[in-house]
Amino acid sequence: MLEALSSQTALTHSGTDLFSLAERRMQWLESRQSVLAGNVANANTPGYVSKDIAPFSGVLQSQMTMAMVETQPGHMAGPGNTSLARRTTGGTKSIDGNEVRLEDELGKIADTNDQQRFATTVYTRYMGMFSTALGTSS
Repeated sequence: MLEALSSQTALTHSGTDLFSLAERRMQWLESRQSVLAGNVANANTPGYVSKDIAPFSGVLQSQMTMAMVETQPGHMAGPGNTSLARRTTGGTKSIDGNEVRLEDELGKIADTNDQQRFATTVYTRYMGMFSTALGTSS
């Protein structure tokens, strides 16, 4: 039992804790849904530019404990931190300067919804396996 607790503590401190990763993913998805909902709400606001947040892989990279080091002058630098909220560019403007395309925003919302469903399914299945391993499943 003590070995199991020490290995759980090691996983938590090494940054590979599945529960904290799932929590960060769900927080990221919640933030993205909020930003996308704001885009849809401002679809008729003159001059509004649609926004999105940095990809989840960028969020993970900014929270990783290890960083790439340039040991030789010819090495490429590692990726920098990206901001959480950013504007999307390259969209077409309407006559009033609004750059929100509802089709694109609704597609992003559907994709984010699918990702939320996938994350909760993986979490639920993982908890089920965890309960089975402990012998507490009903």
